[in-house]
Amino acid sequence: MANNTPLYVPPREQLYPVPENWRWVRLGEITEIVGGGTPSTKNSDFYENGNVPWITPADLSGYTEKYISHGARNITNLGLEKSSAQLFPKDTVCLSTRAPIGYVVIAKNTLSTNQGFKSFLPSPAYLPSYLYWYLKGNKDLLVERASGTTFLELSGRKAAAIEFPLPPFPEQQRIVDRIESLFSKLDAAREKAQAVVDGYESRRAAILHKAFTGELTAKWREERGISLDSWKNGILGNYADTQYGYTQKSSLEVIGPKFLRITDIQNGSVSWDDVPYCEIDDNIKENYQLNIGDIVIARTGATTGKSYIITDKVDSVYASYLIRVTVNQPKFLSSQYLYCFMQCPLYWNQISDFSVGIAQPGVNGKKIRMLQLPIPLIDEQIEIVRILNDIFEQERRMKEAAETVLENIDMMKKAILGRA
Repeated sequence: MANNTPLYVPPREQLYPVPENWRWVRLGEITEIVGGGTPSTKNSDFYENGNVPWITPADLSGYTEKYISHGARNITNLGLEKSSAQLFPKDTVCLSTRAPIGYVVIAKNTLSTNQGFKSFLPSPAYLPSYLYWYLKGNKDLLVERASGTTFLELSGRKAAAIEFPLPPFPEQQRIVDRIESLFSKLDAAREKAQAVVDGYESRRAAILHKAFTGELTAKWREERGISLDSWKNGILGNYADTQYGYTQKSSLEVIGPKFLRITDIQNGSVSWDDVPYCEIDDNIKENYQLNIGDIVIARTGATTGKSYIITDKVDSVYASYLIRVTVNQPKFLSSQYLYCFMQCPLYWNQISDFSVGIAQPGVNGKKIRMLQLPIPLIDEQIEIVRILNDIFEQERRMKEAAETVLENIDMMKKAILGRA
């Protein structure tokens, strides 16, 4: 190596104790470490119809395989010749050493890299997979050894000085086999957990579709001798009033009631402690006072149509970019049922239609009153809300449990690599 770092790792610099038949070495002692390069992008002859596989750190963003055969683009032999890019043989371990540090792959075939890599050529001292897993499990160590002002980079000199615990060849193989066996089981669990998370919205939409087409409560109606003909097609304006919100500046000082804005509604909930206040005369406050059962809808921008039902008694009014919907025929339409409807595809399709041809998505009170919705008997509405609340609570718990599994799998993988 170019610096004065000794190849031998003295006991005081060994990262942790290893068995007697293992040896602490520096990577530069047991393999050749080489960089890469990028042919000039101004010369199309270096890229057009190229047949030399060439990878960059960007090719590894989201890449989960251990081996790689090519990146998004190839370079030509001329590009290889006219740049610092080099050809590496199969089984070379390629480590991204800047922007970001820590991506690792093994060359499935002869390939080259850009200057964002340091590559460890095959060596009789170690199995490529053993080095691969060691580097995968020691990203923090790699970042710690990096330097730079604009961005961190692990130089070839510092990569060569990285301490590496080297067991006998057969033990390397046993370690690799054990890691990959455990990871295979964890990956299978991850796939199932990810499917639960990814399918949450589609399952929710399917359940809502069943709710507002009568399928969800078919048994309930059958038990009571009620026909689906009891459902009516209604226009929201026949059952509810709409009103725009109050125009005023918000304040963190307690100068009046809470002032609910579009941005305060996140993931179907409101953190009232974080909602600001506003100044409003008592003689007009009553016009904008929010009450339990009121529904507010975002009327403009990217969140057009997003809704929230007031469930807590809070001294509050609402801002002008919200429309309040107040049910005035509670014997025929439940506000909870209406709010559930505002989560389903039948509602969102109409909101999208209202915004067609408008540069900035938006709805107004008149359009909201034109919303069409199925209206069953009030008792069935109550039953639909009850079933949906139960199902969605179960779905929420399943999703949270799956997300916890995904987090735990990542921690377990780190622990396995540490123990290996």
